[in-house]
Amino acid sequence: MKTILGALAMLALTVPAAAQKPVPNPFSDRLARLKDIPRRAVLRRAILDSTLWCDRVEQDVRQGSFRNLSMWSARCGRGADYGIFIGADQSVQVRPCADLVKFKLPACRLPPRKR
Repeated sequence: MKTILGALAMLALTVPAAAQKPVPNPFSDRLARLKDIPRRAVLRRAILDSTLWCDRVEQDVRQGSFRNLSMWSARCGRGADYGIFIGADQSVQVRPCADLVKFKLPACRLPPRKR
């Protein structure tokens, strides 16, 4: 019996995060319903509140769920690209897209920058 439970536990741990059922996130859903300018202003405020720099958000993409967080990507005009993770409790974590691989987080899915 213990081996069956152990095997089931291991199987549950090996299920990829993408295959897990998304956690409801009403805050992220409300953010998605905003028009471009107000939504980008909220994302910029999240970036600035994380002591990162962004002159303005030019592009944003809602990428879906990662664990119990909703992930967004944002591209700043003359700055970096950021991954923004929003919790159902309205908590926010922002990381530069370039750092996400180091932390084993999903990559930002923004189109290449125009030169």
